[in-house]
Amino acid sequence: MKKNVVWLPMIVHQDNTEKYGGYGYFEYIKKSWEYWCKRNDCLLVEFTDPVQNDLFRYRPNWQKIIYIFDVLDEMGVEYDQIFLADSTCMIKWDAPNMFELTDRRFTGWKDTDNMRWIYDSIQGYKSFFDNFELDQEKYINSGVIIFNDDHRELIQGFKKLYLDNTDEFINMQDNIVKKGTEQTPLNYWLQMNNVDVNLDLPLGFKLTHMHRKELISHNWQDGDDKTPFYVKYGYNWVFNGIPKDQRTNLIRETWNMIKDNYNMETVDYDKILDEVQHKNTAKYTTSRKFKRDLLETFSDKKYKEMTCLEICCSQGQSTRVLSHIFKEVIAVDWDDWNLEQAAKNNEGRDNVKFVKMDLYKDEWKFPACQVVFIDADHRYPNVLQDIDNSVKHFDNPIFIFDDYGLPPGETKQAIDERVADGTVTINKFIGEKPEDLISASGTQFFDMEGAIGNLT
Repeated sequence: MKKNVVWLPMIVHQDNTEKYGGYGYFEYIKKSWEYWCKRNDCLLVEFTDPVQNDLFRYRPNWQKIIYIFDVLDEMGVEYDQIFLADSTCMIKWDAPNMFELTDRRFTGWKDTDNMRWIYDSIQGYKSFFDNFELDQEKYINSGVIIFNDDHRELIQGFKKLYLDNTDEFINMQDNIVKKGTEQTPLNYWLQMNNVDVNLDLPLGFKLTHMHRKELISHNWQDGDDKTPFYVKYGYNWVFNGIPKDQRTNLIRETWNMIKDNYNMETVDYDKILDEVQHKNTAKYTTSRKFKRDLLETFSDKKYKEMTCLEICCSQGQSTRVLSHIFKEVIAVDWDDWNLEQAAKNNEGRDNVKFVKMDLYKDEWKFPACQVVFIDADHRYPNVLQDIDNSVKHFDNPIFIFDDYGLPPGETKQAIDERVADGTVTINKFIGEKPEDLISASGTQFFDMEGAIGNLT
């Protein structure tokens, strides 16, 4: 099966180590992409061995693009789309999948960081390209581009252009234009070949020259929260334009600040959580932390043999997560539309059975269930009835309670009552704390989001 590829140029130019401020930052950039690629089921390909060893004539900036198809072919990589990311690009752990946003067109990010530099570069190369009138409004940054095999002929033609005119390009770069390497020639090549370039992807995927835009600072009004703006609001942090002797230190400091988010041991959990919505965008489901806590709490293999009864499933967001945990999930709801949406949201999960019933009027006729997820009517008598029916029909079930701290407090009242009389033992609270819970409905919780009881 073809996979999307992140192509990460990491050629060490031994003769120019001081010029580029060293390459110590490579390890942090690589770690961020390793995590993101696994989370999004992509293939990371590091371009570390140049095709041409003469890095004066065949500079890494040129080699990273003109030889990309040759290297992938030689490696035997079955690829779909290719994201060429500059070696100074660090990807945020939860950045959206940019491959889903390209419409399968050649995709780039409009470069507006230094308009004078861009203008001078365009004018400098203009005579070489037969005075072609390049539209500066469509000028892209070559360090962040996405393309696919439909663009093979385009890239191979660009390679031939360089190989046929290597000395002239070197002379223009070093003695005439003195601005950039392959970026402006690539823009000429794209426009002269009438390539339909997609420029519509979010700005957060190309935060360049961050120091000039004050993105490295933070909001002093946030008290103890000193998270830099680029971490809060960006997806792909490009550490270019920063003084070379400061770049590695800044990237290292960034990594040390956020590295706990790139946990390769739990990346499979994140892949599951990315499949569904969470409480910050959908009021009818649980938070991302609630779902992660479930994945971690029930990680033991013994739970893979259990059946979970979900009361009620609503639109099936938590249902999908439960299906990754337990052998079978019986998802109950009384509303036809909810069940229809839940079925759509659980496509591909063949261990989920949907049941339409009124939990408070219809007779319970379920097979043996070891786990009960209670998230139905949050009024006190109905929560009590859900607990009591579960105890009556199942042998010492494990309870998962949602909306424990939901106002006005009837859910908590019912649960606490059954804790007091010994029916339920709360083993742990899960999900968000009230001060951290962000609900799409704006509801302010007064206690923990959820709880788990009677764990053995």
